[in-house]
Amino acid sequence: MKIAIFTATRAEYGLLRWTIKSLQELFEIYVIVGGTHLSPTDGYTVEEIKKDKIKNILKLPFLNVSKTAPALTSSIGNGLIQISQVFSYIKPDFLLILGDRYELFIPAIGSMMFGTPIIHLSGGEKTEGLIDEQVRHAITKMAHIHMPSTTLYAENISKMGEEDWRIHIVGAPGLENIKRLELYKKEEILKLTGIDVNKDTVICTYHPVTLEGEDSVRWQIKNLLEALSKFDLQIVFTRPNAEVGSDEIVNMIKKFVNDNPRAYFFDSLGSRLYLSFLKYAKAIIGNSSSGIIEAPSFSIPTVNIGNRQEGRLQPESVIQTGYSVDEIYKGIEKALYDREFLSKIKTIKNPYGDGNTSKYVVEAMKRILKIPKEKLLKKRLNFEVKKNEWHRYF
Repeated sequence: MKIAIFTATRAEYGLLRWTIKSLQELFEIYVIVGGTHLSPTDGYTVEEIKKDKIKNILKLPFLNVSKTAPALTSSIGNGLIQISQVFSYIKPDFLLILGDRYELFIPAIGSMMFGTPIIHLSGGEKTEGLIDEQVRHAITKMAHIHMPSTTLYAENISKMGEEDWRIHIVGAPGLENIKRLELYKKEEILKLTGIDVNKDTVICTYHPVTLEGEDSVRWQIKNLLEALSKFDLQIVFTRPNAEVGSDEIVNMIKKFVNDNPRAYFFDSLGSRLYLSFLKYAKAIIGNSSSGIIEAPSFSIPTVNIGNRQEGRLQPESVIQTGYSVDEIYKGIEKALYDREFLSKIKTIKNPYGDGNTSKYVVEAMKRILKIPKEKLLKKRLNFEVKKNEWHRYF
């Protein structure tokens, strides 16, 4: 049994790590690696995958250097040409993909043309400020098996006309890193990065809000940096995803870092170091999904700015703000100094699962293998009143 697994970004691989490791113990796994994994300016994070002793890595160097709309569009075309060659070579029985990034169209279209069933992790979610919203739901309609993280997202998939027997609720894969990675101690972080997390530290990750345009992104990041400058904090910035507007964000952050000795910028921290920073940080600030999904497991506040994550299930530890300097400032102030709020979130339960996603994916695969391929591939719309007879594993 051959399973192809596609990854194009460091964050995506961080979510897939344990699922890949678990599946390769039972099946012949091919990990197709492309996108920013192969980009030197983005940290060349394919090396992180190699260090994890992942077998059968196939490189797909489709990404153009520029992050403009024409360049990213042509990158998809490059990827489609290359994926046809890869699928012809390995002839996978299944394709497993995660999330909602535009690069997923490359393996998904390839799988459709080759008649390969698609397994989609983390579907059914909402992020209404992004093109990811359209990508995610398009992938849902292309996929044959759905593995969402929560019951709410399973319901969304079901409402899209997907048959309930195709839906397996397995939790958010990012929580497994928190459970299984041995996170760095404070002195180890200092040795690796030169940052003393005994001092008040926040993590900041800000991605383009792709449906709001580059001019809006410049204004947003300007306001964010102005609000941050009003606090006496160490600020650890991580690079945004490779999307339209990301180069502008990086340039503005780097200028801020150059002028601020307590600010730091990293192309890629890697999952272990990133989560270690979260463990000791006072808050996470920006618009990354990690602030919604992973951060609550550390009982730290998230200042979630703007519309990028609009529609996602938000735990009580999330402070939602608008884009203005004043709104962002007040959000950070609450995250740092509101004792009642900080006390309340110490005991919250993360609604995104129990950190055993890879185990549940394997259990789901055992069910899926019993289904004839013809039944998997022949999809039908089902908008009838349903009994929510999907499979839940936690």
